[in-house]
Amino acid sequence: MNETDFFKQYETFVDGVTSATAKDDKAFKAHLEELSAQLNGNYGRLDHAITGLTGEAGEVADVWKKIKYMGLEYNAETRDKLIKELGDVCWYLMSAATALNVPLEEIINRNIEKLKARHPHGFSPEYMQHKKGA
Repeated sequence: MNETDFFKQYETFVDGVTSATAKDDKAFKAHLEELSAQLNGNYGRLDHAITGLTGEAGEVADVWKKIKYMGLEYNAETRDKLIKELGDVCWYLMSAATALNVPLEEIINRNIEKLKARHPHGFSPEYMQHKKGA
């Protein structure tokens, strides 16, 4: 198969596994209206928070990557940078909690419950080996 045919076949595959909502602006807009109603008008706030969480988590990871792999020194300045970026993560987390009308305490408690059920005796490497998709 030549390169042109390969990429055309891949394009067709990608299109075939993409939802109508992701491919069609009218379907997307209708879905956004539905989501906005379900979120009591907080779609924009939640979307902003989720996008912000992604970006800020990336900034935390980028600083850490530079420390681990690129020779950036771990010192008071880089530690401070990590703390500030983690603060931005917290800001967006609180914004997401607000959009979902859920107290941050509930999010933390549900996380504790989930992890206790997953790791009743503490972390286990065996669990990770048998975890689906690991």
